[in-house]
Amino acid sequence: MTQVPSQPVLQQARSKTDQVQRDLEVASAELGLTHGALERELPPHVKKGDVAWAIHQNRVLEKKVQQAAEELEEVTELLDQARGATP
Repeated sequence: MTQVPSQPVLQQARSKTDQVQRDLEVASAELGLTHGALERELPPHVKKGDVAWAIHQNRVLEKKVQQAAEELEEVTELLDQARGATP
């Protein structure tokens, strides 16, 4: 038999997921700003080799962080559902 966590535990988990989600959203925005600055400010002849790879990786990481924030939002919704189901 599965035991449902208590309300305080679910509330604590909900608060933590909210904070982590906000942190991820800020990180994603900062990565976006960094990527934009690199694309704008670096001349084309510099965007080769390792620099081109780093710019690309920055964009990839931005998308991964944003996706993690979206997935965490789903977890938050599941926690809210579980809180509603506890007696």
